[in-house]
Order: sequence, then C-alpha cells, then structure tokens
Amino acid sequence: MKSPVFKKKYQVSISNVNINKRLGLFGLLGYLQDIATLHAEIAGFGLDEMISSNSFWVLVRQEIRMNKFPKWNDEIEIQTWSRTPQGMYAFREFEFFLNDEKVGSCSTAWMILSGDTRRIKKPDFPIEKINPRLDSLLDYCAERIKVLDNFELVNEIKVRISDLDLNMHVNNTKYTQWVLDSIPIELHKSAKLKNYQINFLKEAHLGDEIDIYRASSAKDESAHDTQFKGIRRSDQSTIFYVHIIADT
Repeated sequence: MKSPVFKKKYQVSISNVNINKRLGLFGLLGYLQDIATLHAEIAGFGLDEMISSNSFWVLVRQEIRMNKFPKWNDEIEIQTWSRTPQGMYAFREFEFFLNDEKVGSCSTAWMILSGDTRRIKKPDFPIEKINPRLDSLLDYCAERIKVLDNFELVNEIKVRISDLDLNMHVNNTKYTQWVLDSIPIELHKSAKLKNYQINFLKEAHLGDEIDIYRASSAKDESAHDTQFKGIRRSDQSTIFYVHIIADT
C-alpha cells in the first residue's frame, strides 16, 4: 500500500524570508498550501475532483508550533498526511525538518463547501483514497481559540483583488498577512514565534472592509501572548480569530 506520508523539500528563497533573513510565517503558510494541494491531487480529492463535484475545500482551524525557523537558502523538508475524518471534518498534519532535525509541526482541520449553496458537505471519500496515517500522529489538534475580551482596534483592511483565490474569496494565507501587518515592526525584529493558531469563521470577498482588533494576555515582559480578530464592517461579523505566542 502506498505510504500515507507525502514529502517535499523547499529551498528558502529570498522572496519568503522576513526582515530577520529567516523563513517568515507567511512564506511557511505558502509552502503548506502548496504541499497540501499537491498531496490532495495525487490522492484523488484535489482541485480537479472538487471542481467536478462543484465543491471546494475550506480551512477551518490551523495551529503551528515552531522550535526554529530556517534561514535564507536553507532547505526545509515538509512531510504531510491525512488523519481519519470525523463527521464533517477532514484533518491534515505536517512536520518540518531542517538537516533531519524536526523544527516544527502543524495541525489543520478542513470542511467541504458546496460551490452553489456554500453549505457544508461531508468528506465521504473512500477511506482507501484518503489513506489516513494511523501511526505517529501529532499529539495535538487545532482547536477553537478561547477568546479574550479586551480587544482594541489596531488596523483597517480593504479586500483587494490580490487577496483573492480561485474560489473568489480571500485566500487563507492573506488573513495571516493582515495580522502580521498589524504587529509593530519592533516586535517583528525581536520576537520569536512559538505558536500560531487561526480559526476561520466566515468568507471575505472583494471590497469587504475588515477592522483588525488586538488583545493581549502576556504574563511577563519577555513573552507575547496576543490575539487578533477580524470584523467585517458591513455586518459586524467576526471572520477570523488568531492567537500568537512568541518570546524575545
């Protein structure tokens, strides 16, 4: 039987490093989107399969845990696999390796939406097509964020054409970019990301105006425990929550 684990190596290019000459969170998310898409295509539940059934995958929850970010020109190997689906959810996990050392991991939860109604559809692919990994799974799953209550407005975003993906809604990586753009440059220079969580609640579309709010629960000056949320101004809907833990 074919291995449930799919592997790909990425050389960290200049376009994916941050101001500290290391792979940035936004660049890492791009790699994860790429390898997940490739593996889904090979397995038979990728883009073409979804188009034929007039449906599409949506990322619902994601959690990344990092020990070390690769530097410019480093080669990072990403390994990914599916977990056994549960109810309406499908799950994908990732591990990241630098010179054979595990430097991070990621857990994700997905749903399928109808292209016409935007209603949830059960991921009822044959289990042999999903080919879930049954051994050596991550010891955590992406969960709902326990939301704080002391948010304050820190940024305002208007959805542009370059934010959209092929389903004509905001690409999941762009939410993260909005959050990164709402963090002071001094923290980008000094803070080291340890944990990143995001919950996607609603789609965002071209022209939407999104207010970005921030709340903090840091317990000491060297730790940064911060949450963000995006509120669509037109209907006051919360479209995402983000939780970031970093240290300096």
